[in-house]
Amino acid sequence: MNCNLFKIFFVTGSVRTKVWICVLIALAGYFVATLSSFYSNSRQADRLAALQTIHFPLARLSDETVNTFKNQISKYENAFLTGETEQAIEGNHLSTTILQLLEQMKKVAAQNTYFSPEASLIEELQSQYNEFYRLAPEVYLRTQSIETSLELQKKVQQLGNMQTRLLDDLLNLSQHLAHSVEQDIQDERRHAQTNTLFLGLLFVLVLIIATLISRCFANRQIIEPLNHIQEMVVRFAQNREISQPPQGNKDDEINNLATSFWGMTEELKQTMVSKSYVDNIIKHMSGGLMVLSADQTLIKINNTTATLLGFSEKEMLGRQISEFISDDTIHLFKNRALNVLARGEEVINLEICLVTLQKTKIPALFSGSVMRTPDQEVEAIICVVNDITQRKKAEAMLRKIEVERALAKTASLAAIGELTSSIAHEMRNPLSSIKMNIKTIQQKLGTEDAIFSELTEITCQQSMRLETMLNDLLSYGKPLQLNLSQSSFPALMQETLSTIAQEKKNRGVVLEINNNLSDDLSLLVDVELFIRAFSNLVLNAIQWSPQDGTVQITARTSRHADQIKQVVIQVRDNGPGINPEKIGRLFQPFFTTREGGTGLGLANVRKIIEYHGGTVTGENSLAGGAVFTIFLPIAQPEPTIEA
Repeated sequence: MNCNLFKIFFVTGSVRTKVWICVLIALAGYFVATLSSFYSNSRQADRLAALQTIHFPLARLSDETVNTFKNQISKYENAFLTGETEQAIEGNHLSTTILQLLEQMKKVAAQNTYFSPEASLIEELQSQYNEFYRLAPEVYLRTQSIETSLELQKKVQQLGNMQTRLLDDLLNLSQHLAHSVEQDIQDERRHAQTNTLFLGLLFVLVLIIATLISRCFANRQIIEPLNHIQEMVVRFAQNREISQPPQGNKDDEINNLATSFWGMTEELKQTMVSKSYVDNIIKHMSGGLMVLSADQTLIKINNTTATLLGFSEKEMLGRQISEFISDDTIHLFKNRALNVLARGEEVINLEICLVTLQKTKIPALFSGSVMRTPDQEVEAIICVVNDITQRKKAEAMLRKIEVERALAKTASLAAIGELTSSIAHEMRNPLSSIKMNIKTIQQKLGTEDAIFSELTEITCQQSMRLETMLNDLLSYGKPLQLNLSQSSFPALMQETLSTIAQEKKNRGVVLEINNNLSDDLSLLVDVELFIRAFSNLVLNAIQWSPQDGTVQITARTSRHADQIKQVVIQVRDNGPGINPEKIGRLFQPFFTTREGGTGLGLANVRKIIEYHGGTVTGENSLAGGAVFTIFLPIAQPEPTIEA
C-alpha cells in the first residue's frame, strides 16, 4: 500500500493522467471524511432511536403508573372513610390498568440490556402490587366489619404499610427514569457538540493532507518539468550549453516538449548565418537594441531605438547610456543596472523611464547581459529596451475601472483554462465520431427496430448535450479579450429582447422595463459579451417565473462606496425564489438548481461582468421571487500618460 502510494509521484503518463490523479487524491480525502461523518451520524441516530423507543416510553409509563396508583389509593380511602363499596369497586377496576402498565414497562425495559436493573425492579413491583391487589379488596369491601374484627384491623395495618412502600417504590422508579431521560438528553447534546467539532477538524485535516499531497504531486510531475523547460529557454537565450533531457514516456507532453526544444537548439547550432543577415535582424527588431562598450558608451543601436527616442544613430553613438535615462529613475538605473552589469551579471526587465529628444518620458523595460571574448574579457554589453507606454495606459485604465479586482478573483482559472482547452479539444474528436456513427446507424436501421431507433435517438441527444456542456466549459475556462465600445442601455436592451424573444413567447411572460438612466449616458462594454451575460439573467428569470408571469427590469445610477458612479441593472422575477442555503453558491462553477443545467451559466455571467470591472449579485426579493443585480462602472475619460 505504501509502495503504491509512493509510486504515484513517479507517474510518466500524459498531463491529463496527472491531473486526474490530483483529482482522485482530492476525492479520496473527501471519501474518507464522508465515511467518518456517516459512521458518526449513524451512531448518534442509534442513540436517539433508543431514546425514542425505550427511554421516553419507560418514563411516560412510569408516570402513568404512579398517577393511576394514586387514583386507586384515593378511591380505596374514600371507600374506607365513607363506607361506600362503589368507590372500592372502582378502585379494584384500576388494578387491571396498573398491572398492564407494569407489564408494558417490563417489555420495554427488556429491549435493552442497559435497563436490566430497572427490569428487575419492575418485576419486583409487579410482585408487590399483586400482594397488595389480593389484600385490598378483602379489606376495603368489608369496611363495616373492621371495627369488630381484630384480624381485619391487622390486615388494614399491613395493607397501609404495603401501600406506602409500593407508592414510594413507584415514585422512586419514576424519578429515576425521568432523571435518566434528562441525563441521556444532556449526553446526546454533548455527543452532538463533540461530533460536530470532530467532523470539522477531520474535514480540515483531510483537506490539508489532500492539498499537500496534490501539491507535492503537481510540483514533481508538472511544475518541476515546466521549470526545467524554462531553465532550458533561459540557458539557450544566454547561449549556454543545454543538456539533453532524459528519455520519458511517449505520452508525457511535457517531456516531449523538452525533447523537441532540445532538438531545435541542436539544429540551430548547425545553422550558419551571414553578418548582413544578423545586421538585418537587429535592424528590424521590434524592441530597442543598445550595444555598449566596457565603459558603458553606446557603440551600436537599431532603428527602433533611434525612432523611439527621436535621435539619429550618429547623435547617440559615443554618448553614455545614462544620458538617455530620466532623472527620477537614474539612481535606480545606476544601482540595479549599471553596477550589476559591471559585476558581469545580467539584468532582466528593470522598469525605468527613457528621455526623448523632446524631453518627454517613456516607460520601458530594460534588460542587459555581458558578452565576453574567449579570454573572458568584456567585449560588449548587450541591452534591450521595450516601450511599455501602452501597457502603462492599460494598467491605469484597469485600475480606474477596478479590473484588477476581477482578475484577482478569476486568477485561479488561468491554469484551468489551458487544461480545459486541452480536454475539450481531446474530447471533441471522439464526440464527433460518436455522433457520426450514431447517424450512420440511424440511417441503416431506419424504422425497422423501434427500440434500437429510440436508443440511437437518445444517444444522439445526449451527445449534443455533452457538446453543449463542452462549449460552456471551454467558454468558462479561457480568458476573455474585451472589445470595448460605447453603447447605451436601450440599445443593449433591444439586442437582449431579440435574443430571448422565443422563450418569452413560449412562456407568455410579460417584461416590465423601467429605464431611469439619462439619454446621453453611455456604457463602455463589449457588446457581444455583455448581451450574452444580460440575456442569461433575463432567460433565467423567464424560466423560473410562472406561466404568464412578470419579469421586471430596472436600470438606474448610484454611487459606490468610493464615490465612483455606476449603473445598477436589476432583473426581478416572481418565481419561487432561491433556497437561502444555496444563495452563496449561485455563481460557483458546475452548481445548478435547474434540471438539465450545466452549472456554468451564472459563473460565465459573473466572469463577463467582472472583466468589465463590475459585480453581480443574486438574492431573494422581499416582494417574492429572486432578483439579480449588475453593478457596472460608468466609462471614465482615459488617463493621460506621457508618450
